[in-house]
Amino acid sequence: MRLIAVLFAASAAEKPFVLPDGVALDRPLRAADAVSIALLNNTSLDAELASLGLAKADLTDAKLMRNPLLQTLLPVGGKPFEFLLIWPIEELWQRKKRVLAAEKNLAAVEKGLEQVRLNLIRDVRVAHAELHLAQRRTAELEETERWLEKITAMVEKRVDAGDATGVELVRARTDVAVTREARLRSFEDTRTAEIRLRNLLGVRQLGAALSASAPAYTSNVAVNFDADQAYTNRPDLRAAEIAVEVATLRAKWQRSRILNSLAPLFSAKETGSPQQLRAGPGLQIELPLLNKNQGQIARADAEVIQAARRYLAARDRVELEVFEAASRLHQARTALQELREKLLPAVEAGVALVQKAHANGDATGLQELDASRPIFDLRLRVLDAEGAVMRAEAELDRAMGRMP
Repeated sequence: MRLIAVLFAASAAEKPFVLPDGVALDRPLRAADAVSIALLNNTSLDAELASLGLAKADLTDAKLMRNPLLQTLLPVGGKPFEFLLIWPIEELWQRKKRVLAAEKNLAAVEKGLEQVRLNLIRDVRVAHAELHLAQRRTAELEETERWLEKITAMVEKRVDAGDATGVELVRARTDVAVTREARLRSFEDTRTAEIRLRNLLGVRQLGAALSASAPAYTSNVAVNFDADQAYTNRPDLRAAEIAVEVATLRAKWQRSRILNSLAPLFSAKETGSPQQLRAGPGLQIELPLLNKNQGQIARADAEVIQAARRYLAARDRVELEVFEAASRLHQARTALQELREKLLPAVEAGVALVQKAHANGDATGLQELDASRPIFDLRLRVLDAEGAVMRAEAELDRAMGRMP
């Protein structure tokens, strides 16, 4: 029965999958559209958003006043009627600090949820880029495999004609087998990347395979970042700052609880002979002689210190994340620029010379194909460099607190 209740609650809490307007899953998905889908459907984000309801409930509870207490003794037998009304009013001066602390805690939770969204956006951008690059890598390896099979066929003809040795043929076939294994592995990597992206998007139903369009990224080497801007923009840092204010307000509230019980009374009782109902006011007060709330005050003070140190640690973490992400982005862009502007043009120029020689009859077709081998390796390296740039840009935007 308990398991059934859990499953029922889970099914009742599950939201239907929603697609943003103009977005479809049967065509290549843009990174921005993937982010929009994830923000609407990601289950981990939904779980974190539920904490907002808890913080709002705490605020509602903080605003409530304690109920008056009524005590009465009914006149049974010779026992006279007795009536006592107690109204605890100590919360009149405690409530304000308690409500302020709950309001600040709600603001901290909201800022924390903004950081959760930032983290999700970063994860979706990276997963989208990984899927796109895996698809391109598989396509490049398929083309490389076809090219190597063409070389192998030419080598087989040369071996039959006695112009090549068996060693050359073994090498050509080995290259084909290695490339085929890499293609199959890349295909599995593509499937894994798709499953990861589906999970982040909340796409649980089976259907056509997802495909990712080319993400937009910048390849210039200059990296603009400002740690002070990150201090201002990062929601988790602002949440840590608000947590210090919350702890301070709670410490003040605990100090106001030294006088923890003060309640005016109204008593009514039948007395005398003949019995008459006599009524009058009174006061109930807890004397703070032995317990002055020292333990809770000390705990609240320690929480203030803890919150302040967590804020300083969060500030240091933000600074480290910004500089690390900026350094990785600069390194990735430099490597991509080196590959595109120096290595790839040099190899292409060499291939062009061999092609010209082949056209003039000074080189064979096999020599032309063999000279083209480095281009395929460089294309894969360019893909890896592009992926590094995409990941670094997503990480830097997250570190800076920027919403793309």
